[in-house]
Amino acid sequence: MTSAPTAALTYLVAGQTGAHERQLARFDDDQWQEYLDLLSGLFVLTVDRRFRPGEPAAVIRFVASVRERFDPAGTAIDPTVAETLLYAALGQHDTLPATAETITTQTLLVVALVTDEGLSPAGLANLINDTTTMIAAEPDDQPATVTPDGQAADQQQPDGHEQQPADPT
Repeated sequence: MTSAPTAALTYLVAGQTGAHERQLARFDDDQWQEYLDLLSGLFVLTVDRRFRPGEPAAVIRFVASVRERFDPAGTAIDPTVAETLLYAALGQHDTLPATAETITTQTLLVVALVTDEGLSPAGLANLINDTTTMIAAEPDDQPATVTPDGQAADQQQPDGHEQQPADPT
């Protein structure tokens, strides 16, 4: 049986945005975590299929094309954030903290990467399956997540206060 987060990601890459949004609206915290892990895994997988380290021109051109397709006003996608996410997936930059901006940007990049591949429904299913297999194989290497309200989950205490760094003394 397919999990709700896997189904939501499948709807996203298949272009079924209404079904994707309906799935997301029903998520609990654990499902958000799973979904964001799957999204990050799919992002790394599709970046690896598209780019090679040391190809900055290809990354810059791709980000420009994504902004042209999904952000004609130029306000939703910060090109520096988008490029940094791509470089991090290639192992050429530290990962960025999970924020509403980075997750939105990563989502749009994933949609563009998958769309550009022009996969058949069976190819999309295989891609999602490869992603879930990859995530299951590396449970300790999960990216940071944000809660539905846009707060970094690892920076919140149960009472909603941000964690303070430990005192080094």
